Amino acid sequence: MSTFAALRARNYRLYWFGLVCYVLGHRAEYVTFAWLVWEVTRDPLYLGYLGLAQGVPLVVFQLVGGVLADRTDRLRLLIATQSLTALTLVLALGLALVGEIRVGYLLALAALSNTFRAFDEPSRLALVPQLIDRERLPNAIALSSIPWQAGRMIGPSVTGILIAAHGGTAGLALAALASGTALALYARLRVEAHVSVRDGRHPLDQFVEGLSFIAGNFVFAGLICLALFNALFGLSYVTLLPVFADVYFRTGSTGYGLLNAAHGTGALIGTLTVATLAHLLRRPGTALLVTAAGMGLGLMAFAVSPGMGPAMPVLVLVGFANTFYLTLVSTFIQQNVPDQLRGRVLAVYSLCWNLLPLGGLIAGVLAAAVDARFAILVGGGLVAANALLLLTSRRLRAVA
Repeated sequence: MSTFAALRARNYRLYWFGLVCYVLGHRAEYVTFAWLVWEVTRDPLYLGYLGLAQGVPLVVFQLVGGVLADRTDRLRLLIATQSLTALTLVLALGLALVGEIRVGYLLALAALSNTFRAFDEPSRLALVPQLIDRERLPNAIALSSIPWQAGRMIGPSVTGILIAAHGGTAGLALAALASGTALALYARLRVEAHVSVRDGRHPLDQFVEGLSFIAGNFVFAGLICLALFNALFGLSYVTLLPVFADVYFRTGSTGYGLLNAAHGTGALIGTLTVATLAHLLRRPGTALLVTAAGMGLGLMAFAVSPGMGPAMPVLVLVGFANTFYLTLVSTFIQQNVPDQLRGRVLAVYSLCWNLLPLGGLIAGVLAAAVDARFAILVGGGLVAANALLLLTSRRLRAVA
């Protein structure tokens, strides 16, 4: 199977290019809102408020979004949430064009757009198996990671250049245009309507049913907890990268950008590797647990790196390991979860990306109490120890 086999399917191709535009708009929005909040207030405290406005709706509403993804047509839900997100960005652009940018408006719009994204993510993930045949599903899941990894490197750079040249209005224009283009591509998808699960039960009962399924299935619970645990104690190292670049390595903003790019490069390589070789892995369960442990060991090595020279390749390996095991976890879940529970289970799984702010808070407290090296060393040690413990389980090693 070729690396880009899934893109031969019309529906998945439209979805993938729509995802590219969605991620570009997502990154442009985050960078621009942060810049505008800073420009208006010149107070770092308000950047913290912005992070809260962006993060809280995702944690609060995403599990509700999972229930909704199982009760409604997933494509219609995706188009509805994408329409509301695009409308929010157009409103922000309109305020900028008439010179009515206020910090209260920015915080409210940030909370609004991320509320829509909380309902968007479960429907987006749950829709993928309806777009591709089962044989190419692992390849499709791996390819879906490429826009996120590439967007992490490219999106902020393009947006930063636009803001530097034309101000925050240009960043909002890019976000609105990219989001609108994603909507146009999604509107062209043609899939069989998803059979919703209503059966007369209250949504709360269905929510509990999803959690009960995970809790009652050791393999699902083990893999999802692995992802959530690593997000909390492993990926939070990103929060402390400015300290390493500025204080330990003395390379300032340039070094900070290079460290982020190193992780992103490794993640992109990991995605392409899984897309090309996933179907050849004989023991994917063992492979994902070993690479998860490798991520933890890599973080420990980064924590004691004396300079940028050794730190850069270590972060490439961390990025590779993180994306490699997460993509394998995603593939297993998508291939094995009952379709009527897909939205709810994927909503719980995708919380791992929304736990990063809480993980950053834990890392920040440890860094303040001791130092940043200690914080990442502890986080990496916990990640490695947890993965090695799970590696003793025959059922997890036997995941196929």
